[in-house]
Amino acid sequence: MIKLIQFPPAFGLPNSSPFCIKAELLLKMASLPYEIVPISDPRKGPKGKLPAIEDGGKTIGDSEFIRRHFEHAYGVDFDKGLGSAERAVAHAFARAVEERTYWVLVYDRWINDRHWPTIRKEFFGGMPAPIRNLVAGMIRGKVRRALHGHGMGRHAPDEIYALGVADMRAIADFLADKPFLMGAEPTGADASVYPIVACLIDPPFDSPPKAEALRHANLVAYAARMRSRYFA
Repeated sequence: MIKLIQFPPAFGLPNSSPFCIKAELLLKMASLPYEIVPISDPRKGPKGKLPAIEDGGKTIGDSEFIRRHFEHAYGVDFDKGLGSAERAVAHAFARAVEERTYWVLVYDRWINDRHWPTIRKEFFGGMPAPIRNLVAGMIRGKVRRALHGHGMGRHAPDEIYALGVADMRAIADFLADKPFLMGAEPTGADASVYPIVACLIDPPFDSPPKAEALRHANLVAYAARMRSRYFA
């Protein structure tokens, strides 16, 4: 059986990480049996991050390479029914949310001073008091440096949130009245887009991108539809 190595659930979500949610969604979409191995330290992943899977004696890290493994090893077509142009659009949406919107989410959780106390309590609250603040501060500093290296952290807060707002609006506009991003049935793009949307609107953090997402009834219904279908 496939082992899915990921963070524990948090904030009422199946996982605190959108990429872990993505990996589990891919397993569910492919109807592959699996068991969850929850760990809190991403350094235990094969690439120093989570999620990862163990399957057939192989350990595979990164949600996109996990997807490729399922496609190659099990013959799964996550974009079944889509033409070449539609597959290109689906690919572009997945890359957009994972390479940009995700970093807006990271800033909102880890750098926004209003939200940091909640993050610190959720992720580090179980540590002994003498080292809790030290470790939390070290990890926050690492996240801050990663944001700066990516480029997102070089922007002012209102600029960062403006990018997230634009992304939520684009997703809602393209979704329109479709049940799922690319049409009547979920595809691989939904495994990337839904986790980002859910991680913005479900946790108890207020932000302009969250407000924008909640302003679109179709986007809220889409998130509820995905959660009901796969994480009821």
